[in-house]
Amino acid sequence: MRLRRVSAFTTVLSLALTLGLTACATKVGGNPVAAAGASSAEETTSGKPSASRATTPRASASKATPTTSGAAKPSSDIKITTPKKTAGYEVCDVLTPAEVVAAVGAAKGSEKGCVQSTEEPFSVVLFLLSPAEQEQEPRVIEVGGNTAYELKQEGECTVTVMLTDDPDEFTPGFMVTVTPLGDFDPCEAALKLATTAFGKIPNA
Repeated sequence: MRLRRVSAFTTVLSLALTLGLTACATKVGGNPVAAAGASSAEETTSGKPSASRATTPRASASKATPTTSGAAKPSSDIKITTPKKTAGYEVCDVLTPAEVVAAVGAAKGSEKGCVQSTEEPFSVVLFLLSPAEQEQEPRVIEVGGNTAYELKQEGECTVTVMLTDDPDEFTPGFMVTVTPLGDFDPCEAALKLATTAFGKIPNA
């Protein structure tokens, strides 16, 4: 399995666009019906049918197919020891500012939310439910007995722990990305936060 590392704004925007496209996909089909009183053949002034007959093309059924910006379903080799819910709770409340501060080892944190920051050292922390994507190769680890993926690139680190192996689930993972603006190991902090979040997410 491969994961794509994305910034906070790109991740949120991509997810919003994908869900929007999925919700808007509709199927249009059927045949056109002539208006009342309309004749299928033109008549000449003599009352005889014209040699040229008006024809109406049949409407071909079409289906809008949404794209998912490279999103891929979980692979079959995912290990799920403890299935977790991917809905029914407020994702942005899963990790508190105190938990973020403790994981980073910071002196101060920001307000609660899916994007938080710390001071001394400075960092930005993003967490959300995430689709599985295939663009870069992560390191395979485990969190709470479930398959997880660690990806470090350009100084920041992302840990995604799989909550389910349901192939029809669009957001099967809980992702934590830590971007350090100070001197500390972002992967260590991301793993701590992913582990804390996993323990707090309700079992399926």
